[in-house]
Amino acid sequence: MVFYIAYKASKENRGLISRRLNALGCRRICSSFWEVENRKVEEALKIIGENQPVLLKRTREIRRPIYDEEGNIIDFGSLLIIVYNAKRDDGGKIRWLLSRTPYIKICRSVYAFCHNNNKYDKKGDLFNANYLFTLMKENDKDAKIFSRMTIIDKDAKTVKMLLDRVRMRIERKTKSILNSYMKLMKKNIEGQIEKKYLTDEEKKIYSKFVALRKMSIFYERWLKLNFSKDLMRIYSTIRKLHTMKT
Repeated sequence: MVFYIAYKASKENRGLISRRLNALGCRRICSSFWEVENRKVEEALKIIGENQPVLLKRTREIRRPIYDEEGNIIDFGSLLIIVYNAKRDDGGKIRWLLSRTPYIKICRSVYAFCHNNNKYDKKGDLFNANYLFTLMKENDKDAKIFSRMTIIDKDAKTVKMLLDRVRMRIERKTKSILNSYMKLMKKNIEGQIEKKYLTDEEKKIYSKFVALRKMSIFYERWLKLNFSKDLMRIYSTIRKLHTMKT
């Protein structure tokens, strides 16, 4: 049986870990994502140590996520794993696509998506993972997709680690939108902005907010994460801007 191991290590440790995994006979798929034989999994995990390892394997059937009695996710179920070489994303096309897609980052250049495509928005605001992979393949012929992947080491520590990555992603996007609104408000107060420019910039920022809101709703349905406080901070800032304009 074949397993897959991902990890996130510092620049100082990446080279050493790569050399040791290679010497063990593991096969690198991309960056910090490796294919490992069953009998070598334990040794590979020892090599990776505390560098945020995630152990996965492929299953025959598609499994649904599992939630505890309080509604918290405890098993991600089946995932679609997409791998691509970030160095080949010269035009930033992949980064733009990913910025509009809900995922869990497994490691550098490796992303996990919900296996249920019916959860994705039909209006184009959230990309279907298979459609995303098709576009990635046009940009990078070595891009790969793995279906029916499940996380094996689904203890509380691993689940929290992966959910924290999602939380940090939404937090960064929230801060970016808030900063954009604050800069716009500052220019408006100081009289450094024309009305047309103000309107155009506001529309651009609001479109990012709409995408963030839909992504947050998706995460709530899939991972049972609540981002209402983040969204309310942006709603409050939007109201302040509208008050200033009247």
